[in-house]
Amino acid sequence: MIRGSAMRIAANVAGLLLGLVTATLLLRHLGVEDSGRYVTVLSLVGIAVSVVDNGLNVTASSELARLDPRARRPLLANILGQRLVVAVVALVLLVAFALAAGYPEEMVSGTALAGAGVLLVAIANAVLVPLTVELRNGGLAFVEVLRSVVTLSGVAALVAWGATLTPFFAIQLAVGLVVIASVPLLVGRHGLHWPRLDRTEQRSLMRTALPVAAALVLGQIYFRLVIVLMSLISSAQQTGYFGGSLRAMEALIVIPVLVANVALPLLTAAARDDLPRLRYALEGLGEGAVIAGVLVALFTFRAAEPVMELLGGSEFGPAGDVLRIQVLALLFIALYQIWTVGLIALGEQRQLILANGLGLLGVTVFAVALVPEFGAKGGAAASVLGDALVASLIYWRLHRSTGRVTVGLSFLLRVGAAAAVALIPLFISALPDLAAAALSAIVFLAVGFLIGMVPQEVRASVRPDGPLPWRRGIEPPQG
Repeated sequence: MIRGSAMRIAANVAGLLLGLVTATLLLRHLGVEDSGRYVTVLSLVGIAVSVVDNGLNVTASSELARLDPRARRPLLANILGQRLVVAVVALVLLVAFALAAGYPEEMVSGTALAGAGVLLVAIANAVLVPLTVELRNGGLAFVEVLRSVVTLSGVAALVAWGATLTPFFAIQLAVGLVVIASVPLLVGRHGLHWPRLDRTEQRSLMRTALPVAAALVLGQIYFRLVIVLMSLISSAQQTGYFGGSLRAMEALIVIPVLVANVALPLLTAAARDDLPRLRYALEGLGEGAVIAGVLVALFTFRAAEPVMELLGGSEFGPAGDVLRIQVLALLFIALYQIWTVGLIALGEQRQLILANGLGLLGVTVFAVALVPEFGAKGGAAASVLGDALVASLIYWRLHRSTGRVTVGLSFLLRVGAAAAVALIPLFISALPDLAAAALSAIVFLAVGFLIGMVPQEVRASVRPDGPLPWRRGIEPPQG
């Protein structure tokens, strides 16, 4: 699981680097207001993708993990049939919302173009679900990098052409077509299926899929919902600042989702056969989430403003303060993604609907209260508060099913000690901002490794044949 996650994360890092170049071209070419419109449309489309792609994929991988490989073919055909139907309905609803919200014509047409593209990718991902179950992460990593390469190529071509806003949305359609074309190369002839809509199979799938999809869409739209709300209640400039910040951290948000998706088949098996092992895995994943969240927060403390100016130019400098606030949400996003798949593995997805529904209500209240007064900074604070609320609610429901799965106090003390040392470079004014931020991150990881903050499984994956120094005395439960 660790190595599978590492492979997907490596692809995501490559995608992140390509995405930063893409974001730089976009933000500098479109400017603050058009960038806000672009990110608003993609965030709206991202809400639909949370259902059609992420939500249904989690259900599909969970169901396939329970079946013998020889019995999977009919289920895969019905998963594809389900995805085709849901994707069409989602696209119609997206365009209807854009019209009802009174968006300008370029945003409505952009919703149709971008929506069609990302939903094509969602259909392709339905065929690629067996790769997730079989932990064949190389093919999935290839698709992630391919999407980033095609997006960057399209953006670069349009910037060179001097295009206005609308053609940039069509890039998502090109990405969808390229991904669809690559599917046969990844799954082979025997991995392709004609879509089916068997009534009995679809009824069973929908009984399982709808609660999961509903839960996950609620759990993944908080940061997207805020910018959609801002497009309705705030100025184009403030929406643009928030959109620039969101664009800067968007690739990082994908990482905990990837880790959770890679972990789901194994957590499902543990939930079925060995509850202590499930608790052990959830605690370890939670430790990784805390380390990653603190690491990003430390780096962003000094790097936020220069990063935003690097991406969008001096006019995006005010978005640095927005990013400095917004990035704190990553810690809570990582934790609730892990706890979410824990509940799904236990078959408790209906519990997620309650927790995420309350969280969604909370983030809406936070945004309505904070955005009119504080603009983009208020939107960032609303995102953080909403994610903290939903993480607390999901953990509350998970604790009822498994008992304590939070990280231990001794681990948190190690993290705190490493973070305290890592703060020192951040206050050295003689250092350039990016150098201070990078040094802080390096110090945090180095000190953390020395004092045993890094989980032993991660150390083992780095040095699989070497000793594990500073063992914490935690052994995986015997299955």
